[in-house]
Amino acid sequence: MKESDRKEKYDFLIRFSKSSSISAFRKICLKVLKKGRCSFLDSEYKPVKCVGECRHLKLGKYLAMMKSSHLREYMAFKCSCNKVCLSFPIVQGSSVYGHVLFMHLDSEPKKSAIDAIRISMDMALKEFQKEQELNKLYETIRPRAIALSTIHTIHRLLSSTLNMDELIERIARLTLQVMRSRHCSIMLLDESKKYLIPKAVINLDKEILRTDPQYRKIRLGVRMEGKVAKTGKVAILKNSVCVPLVEEEIIGVISARDKINDAPFDRFELEILITLAEQAVIAIKNAQMYEEQERMAYGSIKTLAALLDSKSPNTFTHSDQFVKMVLAIAEEIKLPREDIINLHYAALLPDTGKFSVPDEILKKPGSLSRKEYDIVKKQHLESIKIIEHMEFLKPAIPIIKHHHERFDGKGYPDGLEGNQIPAGARIMAVANAFEAMISARPYKGKKISAAQAIREIVRNKGTQFDPRTVDAFIKVAEKPEYRNI
Repeated sequence: MKESDRKEKYDFLIRFSKSSSISAFRKICLKVLKKGRCSFLDSEYKPVKCVGECRHLKLGKYLAMMKSSHLREYMAFKCSCNKVCLSFPIVQGSSVYGHVLFMHLDSEPKKSAIDAIRISMDMALKEFQKEQELNKLYETIRPRAIALSTIHTIHRLLSSTLNMDELIERIARLTLQVMRSRHCSIMLLDESKKYLIPKAVINLDKEILRTDPQYRKIRLGVRMEGKVAKTGKVAILKNSVCVPLVEEEIIGVISARDKINDAPFDRFELEILITLAEQAVIAIKNAQMYEEQERMAYGSIKTLAALLDSKSPNTFTHSDQFVKMVLAIAEEIKLPREDIINLHYAALLPDTGKFSVPDEILKKPGSLSRKEYDIVKKQHLESIKIIEHMEFLKPAIPIIKHHHERFDGKGYPDGLEGNQIPAGARIMAVANAFEAMISARPYKGKKISAAQAIREIVRNKGTQFDPRTVDAFIKVAEKPEYRNI
């Protein structure tokens, strides 16, 4: 017999001996026989699985007899302890895959008992075949189902975030889940295309810090990840698998290592990771394009701010410290990331309304007259037209427009109150008032201390300012970087 055939039959017998169908078969047979033990022999008549084998049982001469007879029917014999033993062949098609051995029977069973055992054996084999077919179907369908689920999940990731760091980490955690692994890393090529830079490294067994050696860049061609990135070919080993991230060209790699059940990775899991990588690269490229658009947007805002400031320095734009405080308040409130981005744009360029205000009003010392104040309010709306044609700034315009509203509805331009005022505008109102109080402005005389300004903002909590925003502002203002403003 060929070694491959022998192994196939042995594997079949091992699976059969451990199946749920054989458990029911054993119970039925031992009930019919009333006494005895059940064991398995392979096609070479070697014990496979014995339950309480008798120490007196000497199978040598009986097995020789069974081999020579090539029996396809049951055989009865006695062991050295004078107990009856029965051997039933396990037949599939034209092949005998092994034998079921019943030992230590008081007497040879009647024909009706033999027939019952034979029928039970046939039923057990049929049930086992069904189990095998279902398992095979499951193993065939499972990777496809996971692949489809992975595509759906990646699509949800696409719509949930365009922040590169968040996206990469979510893809890495999804990889751990679908690959059932303990370790995942995602690496992207640097600008030189000579090194892979780790962007996310997750290990379920321990926390990986950015200072960990696993976050060091590696040269193309070095280690499994470097070789995959250089050749574009997938790699699969017993405990690790790695595939390239390819758009028009290779942009990085994604790898998984150490399955949770310590089993080796197989071709189905490789297919799943390839599918995940195909979808992940779309998400990553979208995030990279979004980052590039953000850089261009900030550049445009800086250019516009510089043009405005060339008329009157520090009149139209705020300090970097102000922008940081606005964003810190937004983070404290847990504003959605998209809203924080728009708030960032608004904080960089909030006071375009001053552009059309006459210099004699802008630089007037002391309080403004009612007429002058009306001019300021009117020009605030008129000058928003300067930026409304910039597509990327449109979501920020409501923040810029309404950051002079009051929580009690007594502000301008629309007299909005409470939650009618955009959250970003409520944040800007508090930060703007704080900066105005601690800065020297022509229309208000001397500046006051940060502590006095904070007390003034707290005093106007619930009237001029949103209470929730004030609470977040106080937490931010207490941080070391803001204490000495």
